[in-house]
Amino acid sequence: MDVLRQILPLALLDTLSVSTLAIPVWFLLTPRGLRIANVFCYLLLVGAGYLLLGVLLMGVLSAVRDPMRSALDSPAGDVVTAVAGAAFLLLAAWYGFLRRPASGEGRLIRWRASAVGESATLRGVAAVSLIAVVLETATMFPYLSAIDTLGREERPLGLRIGLLALYCLVMIAPALLATLLRVIAKHAVQPVLRRLDRWLRDNAQENTAWLFAIAGFMLLSNSDLFQRLLAQLSDQ
Repeated sequence: MDVLRQILPLALLDTLSVSTLAIPVWFLLTPRGLRIANVFCYLLLVGAGYLLLGVLLMGVLSAVRDPMRSALDSPAGDVVTAVAGAAFLLLAAWYGFLRRPASGEGRLIRWRASAVGESATLRGVAAVSLIAVVLETATMFPYLSAIDTLGREERPLGLRIGLLALYCLVMIAPALLATLLRVIAKHAVQPVLRRLDRWLRDNAQENTAWLFAIAGFMLLSNSDLFQRLLAQLSDQ
């Protein structure tokens, strides 16, 4: 289906998010007392949380799509779109070059212990899963794009929800595979997980900045104001 060709690349992009890859890898590197079942539980809860949020957003977008489109097509809406795009680009520049990384290693270690450590509980797993999904809502641009694509499809609601569930499964699939490999071949997988964790930590701020920049460019380039500005610059 054409819709799969549109949403699956977005799902692959979402596999690199903090909640679907960085946190699971960090969990798998816990020095002792790792409870693998809780890592699987965390991933399933994150996938279910994204699915529930996506179904709710798909319903909301379906209800407001036409009036929102009319508002955005107006001159004032076009200016708002251009300003929002420029704001995201500025935010990307600040986040990528000027923002100082936050220090919260102690809090993160306690967070890991509450979810997958020796004393972990199902409540701790659920709490960490919920926090991870909520904190990422500010950078879930691929997911929002996929939801919008599915919302515009003239297909039964059940099929669209099924496609959204497939999207969420693809999102968590690499982390599920890494967890399974950690069970089967711990000593062979640990060095790879350490290198991946180091890369994710070293590039986390830059990757987030790129998400903001992509969203800003998409908004700005789709505005008539930006197109008119480009036309004037090309005429000079």
